[in-house]
Amino acid sequence: MRADNRAGYADRIDRVVAHIEAADEEALLDLDTLAGVAALSPFHFHRIYRIMTGETPAETVRRIRLVRTAPALQDDRLTVTQAAAASGYATSQSFARAIKAATGATASEIRAGGGSLLERLLQPQGADAATPMRVEIVSTDPLRLLAIRNIGAYAELNRTYERLFATVFSQLPMESLRGIWGVWHEDPRFCDPADLHFDCAIEIGEDFPAQGEVELLDIAGGRHARLRHVGSYTTLHDTIDRLYAFVMADDTHLIADRPLIVNYVDDPESRPEAEWRSDIYLPLA
Repeated sequence: MRADNRAGYADRIDRVVAHIEAADEEALLDLDTLAGVAALSPFHFHRIYRIMTGETPAETVRRIRLVRTAPALQDDRLTVTQAAAASGYATSQSFARAIKAATGATASEIRAGGGSLLERLLQPQGADAATPMRVEIVSTDPLRLLAIRNIGAYAELNRTYERLFATVFSQLPMESLRGIWGVWHEDPRFCDPADLHFDCAIEIGEDFPAQGEVELLDIAGGRHARLRHVGSYTTLHDTIDRLYAFVMADDTHLIADRPLIVNYVDDPESRPEAEWRSDIYLPLA
């Protein structure tokens, strides 16, 4: 990453880590609060944090929480149950599972290994940041879409799109369709399915009033970083990560505080899954 842009994002993430280390209440560790500390929208914050640190905010919270208990676990005079109590875990079993997930070793192995626990806990266990790739910087016109918001598991998205199509194209010819869009508000890989919000949307070539659960959705125009994903939608978020990494690596671009949008270029029924094309648009300030 170039120094200026990386330093800017690093300063934001450093503020968050310092906040997590100092927090003594769970209410200070929710996603909206941490995003506010970083001065980023919650959606952008989660991805930027993970790309910069190699772990999610929740993983950092768990790791720092365990770091504080390292002396108790390594004290042979205390049982694992007593170390668990010092950490705030309800049972020694849940504490042991957390230790295993954070370090790859059992509590007994940690004790046998002497002073290695703290070093293990201080290192994020996540994957390296995604490798940047070639991206287009484009200017887009404002979009007015017809949308139904899906709240809940993404497995329901097909049904929501079906309801949207049924409502609109029972009154308009299918030839009015200009594009199929999706507006992401959370990353489904790291969010409870019940808390996911996704706008299933279409662009049509004529006016259509909002009715029932169909709403008008205005998307601001302007500069966007665009990257084409080819293949299954299940790997789309890996490509989205690469787009974020590209923008964060270039000190000429900053991410705007607006949601990421995706244009689904192909009808999934018209070609094999390996050939599905999706254009990802990340708004720029």
